[in-house]
Amino acid sequence: MGHSQAQVQRLSHLDGARTLFAVWIVCHHMAPREPTSRLDAMMVRVDVGVEFFILLSGFLTHHLHKDKDILASCGSFLAYFARRIFRCLLATYVGMTLCALTQLLGGFEVCTPKTLSCFFLLKTWIDPTPNCPNMPSWFVVSLLPCWFLYPWLRLLLLKITSARHCLCFCALAWLLAIGPQLSILLWQQNWLSWNQLIYTWFWPPALVPDFVLGCCVAGLVHHNPPTAHASWLGDFAIIVLLCACMLVPVPEPPADWAGPEQWRPGHYVAWEQLFARLSAPFLGVFLYCTYYGGSLISRLLSHRTLVSLGRYTLEVYLLQMPLHDFFLWTRAPGAKGLWRGLPWTSEVFWFYLLLLLAACVFFVEMLAEPLNQRVKSLSEAWVGKPLSQLQQYEPLQFDSNDRCPDTSRS
Repeated sequence: MGHSQAQVQRLSHLDGARTLFAVWIVCHHMAPREPTSRLDAMMVRVDVGVEFFILLSGFLTHHLHKDKDILASCGSFLAYFARRIFRCLLATYVGMTLCALTQLLGGFEVCTPKTLSCFFLLKTWIDPTPNCPNMPSWFVVSLLPCWFLYPWLRLLLLKITSARHCLCFCALAWLLAIGPQLSILLWQQNWLSWNQLIYTWFWPPALVPDFVLGCCVAGLVHHNPPTAHASWLGDFAIIVLLCACMLVPVPEPPADWAGPEQWRPGHYVAWEQLFARLSAPFLGVFLYCTYYGGSLISRLLSHRTLVSLGRYTLEVYLLQMPLHDFFLWTRAPGAKGLWRGLPWTSEVFWFYLLLLLAACVFFVEMLAEPLNQRVKSLSEAWVGKPLSQLQQYEPLQFDSNDRCPDTSRS
């Protein structure tokens, strides 16, 4: 087994974790709220799953690129960035286009400045409220500056000479992530308003420290790899976190709460505003301690089915909304639409979930991944080249015996 294969095998449990966290997020957005169940509190705390994906993005980015000199040339940086964002942007734009088309056919006004700013990926910077045609697209927009800044962050992490210093950077990144929310809370002696929340969670700069924390955890693995006996600590951390998600009571929203009415009651209310950032240390311990696998939860997450589905989680997240809109055929008051839609029962939801997985597998295998591989092969030629060489176009060279085709008769 080669070195790269060993790394993939060692981190296969993270692919399985991606699958379960992605299903958690889809269930939060789409699962029927009736009948009630003991998992309702967990459905509210979906931002723990979002926090996991932010940390995982930073963790894997540094894990895969720490030994690559991304800033060696302009071509190297462009190759890194193109490979990192292409598949994400492809799924983002496909999801937004389908949602906008469904809304247009449903009688909603789509041709607005807000929609235009969404397609230019600017709306989340100006107004972080997640109300673009494809609501989950805010997450990709928030990660773009993280991926852009990573090459300089990599240089900083490579200067760290000890695990103790790296652990201090982890603590600093976490404090920078939760600090704005805690500062506002302590200053006004009250929980955050909806407007304050969106600027401390949905606004792209707000997630940069969370991404940095994931990178620092990967750097800690590099400086001080976990022992085989440390894996049980990762299991313990994730079990405690999941128990808290299920058992901590969900607060009632106040009468003046300005958050979206269609969201699950209690979401982003009171202590729920801090739940994602408070989960970050537990998720970080899980990523670090289970790096080599071997624990009980790591073995469960390494199940072949979970690992296989892990490669489609990006599309599952970004394409859940257009398929849902088609199932319900959401339409404006008085508009007829193309069909009446389906009643959103538990049976319809499970059929929707299976169809979503199948559609994402088809989309990735038939379109996204072939195009992604094409981008990777094309960008390979950029590595190590300055901008001046990237702008040069070599003319076609003909051999002296070659003849140009005669077009005079065409």
